[in-house]
Amino acid sequence: MSADLDELLRTRRLLVAVGPGGVGKTTVSAAIALRAAELGRRTLVLTIDPARRLADALGLTGLDDNIREVPTDDLVAQGVEVPGSLHAAMFDNAASMDALMARVAPDEETRDKVLRNRVYRAMAGTLARSHAYLAMERLHEVMHSGRYDLVVLDTPPARNALDILDAPSRLATFLEEGVVKWFISQGGQNKGWRAKLLAGSGAAAIKLFQVVVGKELVDETVAFFEAFYGMREGFHERASSIQNILRDADTSFVLVSSSDATHLIDAEALAAGIAGRGVHIDVAVFNRSYERLTHTAPIDIVTEAGELDVDAALVELFGDELARNDREALAAMLEHLHEVRQDAANANHRALEAVRQLCTSLPADALKLIVARLDGDIRDLPGLHAIGPYLAKTRAL
Repeated sequence: MSADLDELLRTRRLLVAVGPGGVGKTTVSAAIALRAAELGRRTLVLTIDPARRLADALGLTGLDDNIREVPTDDLVAQGVEVPGSLHAAMFDNAASMDALMARVAPDEETRDKVLRNRVYRAMAGTLARSHAYLAMERLHEVMHSGRYDLVVLDTPPARNALDILDAPSRLATFLEEGVVKWFISQGGQNKGWRAKLLAGSGAAAIKLFQVVVGKELVDETVAFFEAFYGMREGFHERASSIQNILRDADTSFVLVSSSDATHLIDAEALAAGIAGRGVHIDVAVFNRSYERLTHTAPIDIVTEAGELDVDAALVELFGDELARNDREALAAMLEHLHEVRQDAANANHRALEAVRQLCTSLPADALKLIVARLDGDIRDLPGLHAIGPYLAKTRAL
């Protein structure tokens, strides 16, 4: 396991960010990608989270399936060197479905037959369980493009993230069983035992289907499944390749959570699901998990406030004369601020203990990082850059 995240960013080809919703996972993914670009890597951050937060985090007006380079001028103007490059895209179901069919089709005739088919056009954006599989196909495409040193994949929230591990094998099962083979057997392409078994009831079902929706649509439905089934070898090969990519030594999974109790419960369940699929979590990032108590040491997790010496504090902050003239009002203010700070310190202790508890269920060699609550929403690259110090340093939890 790498000693710090920077070393990981220099050596990996794929980072997969998973975690509950509402913990800033997309922001963390973008910050990690920016950090990699600052280390000199050609980086792509690809989100398959339909919430569309990546554009906001990068300060872009919009984002779609087309990969865009993210301008780093604002950072350069602040003296931040970005020797690498940062690119971004947001996965789109329909666009990726068309591209997939064009890639997998064994010939142009099959490709055109599928793309023009009315049934396919109706299903292209909503094919059951297709989102996760198509996202993996998009990942397969960019990983094999040779254009990027590192891809950071931002996944959907919580348990939905497990679909990216399950989708390739699920599609393979879909192609070999159930409705696809049933339609093929009725369409006359498969004359084996299955067609004979369904010859009576299957033919009746087809006739009823024709009465309800019309013969033309039935014919197009059968034609679609015939073409789709004919692509199964290509689907199987790519599914195997995707599974290999996700489990490759050059791939790392990053679990993102907060210190909120509900988020930690979801994160623990997700971590167990990932481990149960034979995948190792290399990094855990606990975002927005503590309050910064000092400006001089913003990455200190907990500072003991101790007893407040009101008189000494008044003189130090306001000087002798002002401290004497307005002592009562200033003392009350200081005592209130001290209570607020002490409450924050206590909350930090509780949050840290909750995070430590979750860490016991993670791999012992996983890198654990904790990020403070920063001021305001992050909507530009300088804001993402501000997360960098929290990601760049290892702090034992």
